[in-house]
Amino acid sequence: MLLPLHNERARIPATLAAVAGFAAAHPDYRFLYVDDGSTDGTAELVRTRLLAAPCPNVGLLAYAPRRGKGHALRVGVAQARADLVCFTDGDLAYSLDQLLAVVAALATHDVVIGCRDRRDPAERALGPARRILGAGFNRLARLVLGLPHPDTQAGLKGFRREAATRLFARQRVGGFAFDVEVLYLARRLGYRVGEIPCRVAVEHSAKPSKVDLLRDPVRMCRDLLAVRWHAARGRYE
Repeated sequence: MLLPLHNERARIPATLAAVAGFAAAHPDYRFLYVDDGSTDGTAELVRTRLLAAPCPNVGLLAYAPRRGKGHALRVGVAQARADLVCFTDGDLAYSLDQLLAVVAALATHDVVIGCRDRRDPAERALGPARRILGAGFNRLARLVLGLPHPDTQAGLKGFRREAATRLFARQRVGGFAFDVEVLYLARRLGYRVGEIPCRVAVEHSAKPSKVDLLRDPVRMCRDLLAVRWHAARGRYE
């Protein structure tokens, strides 16, 4: 399980305790934090905690400067040796017990993605900026890239290792749109993509938003157009 991080120092004590507890109960699972150029001491705190209370199946990979969540996952996938490769947000927006459903679904699919119910109280509790931007981006991604999935952005996804290796080796977008790029590639390569319901933690909904209503819509459109450009130029072959 890959856990990408960026500037999550305030939440690390709680989330690391949850990861360590789950890892101890499931020794056949391995967790790798991938710190994407944090500047608030996130990586240092994770490293200190792991040294103080070693957990053999929890590790850390850190680099600088920041390259984006897509890059963090590409680096993490390159390190993966397990038959299945999953990821969720490093701040544990999705509880770890939902990982079991992802793993179960990978028995019959090459790629599994979480799909949130927009009627969920946790989803309704999100600020209007995050809800509007997320819904708008999903509709735009489905239109531009021809994707059938009702939710492309949930931070809970899993892959068989062969699929993860091929997809992330081709993946080029480091920012917000890396999810849809990977799903677009999965569709192009003929992988079986399954969907499972997932729920955002209620406490995560109250987390301050990092959405920039001026810059993020421009970045989203730019990234979607970049995917189409790379495809037209044959760069995914």
